[in-house]
Amino acid sequence: MKLSYIIAALEEYAPLALQEKWDNSGLQTGLPADSDGECTGALLCVDVTPAVIDEAVRRGCNLVVSHHPLIFKGLRSLTGRTPAERTVAAAIRAGVAVYSSHTALDSTEGGISYEMAARLGARPLRVLSAADAPAARLSVTCSRDRAADVRLIMLDADSDRCDYFDIDGETAAGTADTTLADSIVRHTPLCRVEATVAAGDTRRIVNALRDMPGGERLRIDIVPLDNRDSSLGLGVLAVFDTPVTQAALTAMLKERFGISAIKASASYDPEAKVRRIALCGGSGGEFIGAATAAGAQAYVTADVRYHDFADNAGNAMTVFDIGHYESEACSKDIFYRIIKNKFPNFAVYISEVETSPVRYL
Repeated sequence: MKLSYIIAALEEYAPLALQEKWDNSGLQTGLPADSDGECTGALLCVDVTPAVIDEAVRRGCNLVVSHHPLIFKGLRSLTGRTPAERTVAAAIRAGVAVYSSHTALDSTEGGISYEMAARLGARPLRVLSAADAPAARLSVTCSRDRAADVRLIMLDADSDRCDYFDIDGETAAGTADTTLADSIVRHTPLCRVEATVAAGDTRRIVNALRDMPGGERLRIDIVPLDNRDSSLGLGVLAVFDTPVTQAALTAMLKERFGISAIKASASYDPEAKVRRIALCGGSGGEFIGAATAAGAQAYVTADVRYHDFADNAGNAMTVFDIGHYESEACSKDIFYRIIKNKFPNFAVYISEVETSPVRYL
């Protein structure tokens, strides 16, 4: 299996365009020129460490897929002085490529927060903080007999619909050395095919249109749009079909996320019922207000600061802090499904040496 195929599958599910501006998702180690080389297997983790690289080598994998980027703040040297430097050096020495999908996986539909909701049996309604989802309106003018071919290319770009407009038009028939006066003007029925597509896909779609027979004669117009997609973004609001008590929710969190201890806000009431629940993997304290405004009775996230708890003191919504690693460990299950669904016979392993860097005493 080629490395480029694995990366394409990951980015089809979690496009890099969704990552936050400060993030560094994508290929961390491994030369792009090697992307057509054979990938022998993939090891999945949250954080890449020298131990994870060693495990990949033992399992015969030359690819590690992680949630947290191995190279995040940038490296000014490669001397082995820091854990990141040591891990990068180990990966390069072992010939192991590292690919990370961080906030891209957080913000995609079916990403971290969606997976958290699924583990609890809650049904997602919408995201808490919608992502900017730049799109473009693509308009192609072609002869009516080519409209079906154009439509197939547009629909293949994950556009859910194409609009058709019959228009009048004229084309000049002749050879390159004829004058305009010598040309024969013929009336040709024209059609305009329009679709809304992801802005990042426009170049690929235009290239495909130009490559079709007669594509050089197509008129292609692109109008940028600025949309916000309620299925893309950070955090989700979800509902339980049958309300649960906060005591039952606590028990589920411990069991299904492998947690021995949970921090909760002072509003915790074991008998209080929860139907609307908000969830955000990783550091989600900034969305407490959004969860409250959405009418959530409970909010599950991690890395909640003391002052975030204090500011929520008068709020009926209970905030649960289940730990950063614990909230994002489900990324490994998502990666596994992405790769296995595309390539059922490819070797994929979930790391067995990785554990949370935090201990609860």
